[in-house]
Amino acid sequence: MGRRDALRSGAPYLIAAVFVLLLVPPVLTVLGAGAFERGASAWFEEARRVAAQAGTWRSLRFSVIQAAVSAALSILIALPGAYFLSHIRFAGRRVVQSVSLLPFVLPSLIVILAIISFYGRNGVLNQLLGTRFAFVYSAGGIILAHVLFNISIALRMISTAWMQVDQRLREVSLSLGEGNARRVLRLHLPLLLPAILNAATVIFLYCFVSFGVVLVFGGVRFATLEVRIYQAMFMNLNLSAAGALALLQLAVCGAAVFAAHRLAARRVAVATRGRRFVMRSGREMPWLTAVVCYGYWAALALFLFAPLGSIALRAFYRDGSWSTAAFRSLLAGSIGDRDIHQIIRADFFELVTTSLTIAGICAAVTTAAGFIAARAVRGRKVPWLDTLTMAPLAISGVTFSLGLRLLWFGIIPGPVLIIVAQGVMAFPLVFRILRGGMEGLPLRYTETAKSLGAGTLFRVRTLEIPVLWRSILNAYAFGFALSLADFTAVLTIGRGAIVTFPIAMYRLIGFQSFDVALALGVWYIIVVAVAFVAIDLTSQAREQEGL
Repeated sequence: MGRRDALRSGAPYLIAAVFVLLLVPPVLTVLGAGAFERGASAWFEEARRVAAQAGTWRSLRFSVIQAAVSAALSILIALPGAYFLSHIRFAGRRVVQSVSLLPFVLPSLIVILAIISFYGRNGVLNQLLGTRFAFVYSAGGIILAHVLFNISIALRMISTAWMQVDQRLREVSLSLGEGNARRVLRLHLPLLLPAILNAATVIFLYCFVSFGVVLVFGGVRFATLEVRIYQAMFMNLNLSAAGALALLQLAVCGAAVFAAHRLAARRVAVATRGRRFVMRSGREMPWLTAVVCYGYWAALALFLFAPLGSIALRAFYRDGSWSTAAFRSLLAGSIGDRDIHQIIRADFFELVTTSLTIAGICAAVTTAAGFIAARAVRGRKVPWLDTLTMAPLAISGVTFSLGLRLLWFGIIPGPVLIIVAQGVMAFPLVFRILRGGMEGLPLRYTETAKSLGAGTLFRVRTLEIPVLWRSILNAYAFGFALSLADFTAVLTIGRGAIVTFPIAMYRLIGFQSFDVALALGVWYIIVVAVAFVAIDLTSQAREQEGL
């Protein structure tokens, strides 16, 4: 028992050590890139040169502004929806919770295609309005894509926090005669501020290190630090400049996280023990509230899914008539004088097989690692470990993937490095899901199994996995979707040799083959839908068996 207790007490440190060994060396490799080849003095000289360039600070300024604006708009748009989700049991509430997450798990290239097909110069919106305005390839297009991506994060985080506000505080406010507006300003917003800051920080970081959206919509004029790191490394072949830019980017991310935590820490935490929360039935809503509620969701659905629907519309409707030519070309390999397989550098079935294989393996490995880590720290509050495992959110995907390539490419196969990069980046979300599920598993179940002489592996196989099957499948689904949607790691590590859905879409867009890119986007949505339906059916089957 003493040895078992020692292993259990040391589990958080072992998890942290493994995580740090996976995460830190690649990042340090990029930060110090060029120093080993040219020496420290030459590296510092190059860093000073990069710091003296007006383009560096222009990119930094644009990176911060577009990320801040994207985060602010996402929060503002999500606040009414978070209130409705947390306070009213309206018809379709569960569907809204599930469907609103769809844009977050789509590849950036799908969202790019959706915005081009709906908001572009020849997009659906311009055709409906009879106009020709264009703002997609600009800062506006970048912010629009980021907001579409991240509204679901704000909805989830703020609505969850709103449900933690004790109903008795509202009753006290009512007894003091405070109106709705005054109550929101003096009660709800102060209590929600930590959650709002956390959501804003997460969205800011996602937007600040965004790569695919900025690469397509921004070009040279609106390049962010993330894009400049990629350009310095692979276009200019300047390791020292890439390292200096990565260091600057990491400093800004760290400052944003620190500032948000300091601001949130100043708020007085409200005890949740014994709290009371009542969610009203949708039937009790006043007619005006019902109109606002359903009007809001209709408007949000139009904002989120009209662009996605335009992908399917424009993939089938070409030159004034309905056609499946773009879909047939993916299978045949050519359309007109264009060799589609030559543009993609893979045939359609190879593309699907590669994408699903990498995503399936990555999701399985990440879920297994998250399960082991969550099990090891079950029943223990380890805030520093929870913070550490969220570190990938503050690190550039290009920086981390580039570090893995510099360290291990040629020693470890490219697909394995891609799986490692995707797994580390997906681990924060997967671990959070499994940690929550593991904490919900009653300890008496485990204690009863131990008293009957069940060993560790037997308990895991016959008790923990069956009971936690829903959480495990949810974690696997997120790991699968994030891996399948990844663009940065595959492009940075694979360098064209490995072709997945996002890479193929990027090449088709680059060769102005929008019709075929739209068709490939439809195929991607079908593949993801089939995969998620299969996962959901498996989960339902387990539940029908009493598991």
